[in-house]
Amino acid sequence: MSFRDMGLPRRSVLLAPLAAGVAALLGTRPAGAQEKATLLAKPVDRVPESPDDSAWNSADMLPVPMAPQAVVKPRLYEAGIAAITVRALYDTDRLALLLEWEDAKANTELGDVADFRDAVAVEFPADPGAGIPYFAMGEPGRPVTIYQWKADWQFGRDHEVSRRHPDMIDDWYPFSGRPAGEIAGLNDYVGDRIYLTAAAAGSLLSDTALQARTPVEKLRAEGFGTLTPVAAAGQDGAGNGVASDGRWRVVITVPREQAGFTFAPGMTLPMAFAVWDGAKLHRGGEKAVSTWYFTSLEQPVGAALYWAPIAAVAGVVVAQLGGLSILKRKAGSGGRGAR
Repeated sequence: MSFRDMGLPRRSVLLAPLAAGVAALLGTRPAGAQEKATLLAKPVDRVPESPDDSAWNSADMLPVPMAPQAVVKPRLYEAGIAAITVRALYDTDRLALLLEWEDAKANTELGDVADFRDAVAVEFPADPGAGIPYFAMGEPGRPVTIYQWKADWQFGRDHEVSRRHPDMIDDWYPFSGRPAGEIAGLNDYVGDRIYLTAAAAGSLLSDTALQARTPVEKLRAEGFGTLTPVAAAGQDGAGNGVASDGRWRVVITVPREQAGFTFAPGMTLPMAFAVWDGAKLHRGGEKAVSTWYFTSLEQPVGAALYWAPIAAVAGVVVAQLGGLSILKRKAGSGGRGAR
C-alpha cells in the first residue's frame, strides 16, 4: 500500500522526520516532573553571592519539606520550620545554593545564655563513590560534609556585648592587651591564651578572624556524636544571609572541588538540609531536617549541540526530497516512453 493509497500526501511523510526532530528538541517536561526530588544547577559565568542577585530568577527551584529531628536525643517533636526552597547555580569553581524559609523573627546574636542563633546547613556525602550514607549525620565508613551558615557569625559583630550592656563591670586582666576599664576582645589578648579555654582548644566558635572572613562553617561527620569542624585553613565555604518580610534568604557557596570528589557537570549528588530557629531555642541536634534530595549539574550545551540534531534531520529530509525528485523524473520519462 502506498502513502497515496493511505491518504497521506508524500510531502507530509517526507517532512515528518524534521517535525519529529524539532519536537524532540523543544518538547515540554512530562507531567511527572512536577513531583520532583532533583534540583538542576545551571551553569553561569559567576555564581551570585547575594540573595538579591537577579541571576537567581532563572535558577531551578526545589521545595523541600522539613521534619523534626526525633531520631536521637535531644529530640524535637515539632519542626518549627515546615519547609524550605532551594535553588542552585554553578560556575567553573563553585556551586551556589539559595535557601529560603519563613521565619517571623531573625535571631542573629548570642548575647545572653538563653539566646540562640538562626542557622541553615547543607549536607552531602564526603565520598559519593562509597555509597549513599544515612541522611542524618552520615554513618561509620560513609562520612558526610556539612556547610552551616550561622546568623551570629555574619551579624554578631553588630551585637557586641559592650553595646548591649554598656554599664557592666569588667575586671582588668593584665595580659588582655587593653588598659584597665576597657573590655578586651579575643584578638586583643597577647601571648599564651591558656585561660581563654575555647581559643586555647582551637574552637572555631572563638575564631573571630574566621568569622570575620565567612559566616559558613565546614564540618565532617560519620554518625551521631562525631561532628567535627574542619581546621581553619580548610574552611572554604562562603555565604550571605538577608532577613526581610519574615523570611530568610541565605546563599551558601562551596568549592566544586572537594577532598573526595568534584562536582562535575552531568553528576547527580544527594543533598540534605537542616534549619535552626533560634526563637524556638533550636541548637545542636534540636533542628528541622530533610531526607536526601538530589542535585544535578546541568551539562553546558554549546550552539553546535543545538544545531547538530536539526542539521542531521534536515539532511535526511533533503536526501528524501532528492529521492522524490528522482522518482518523479523516472516516472515522467517512463510515461513519455509509453506514449
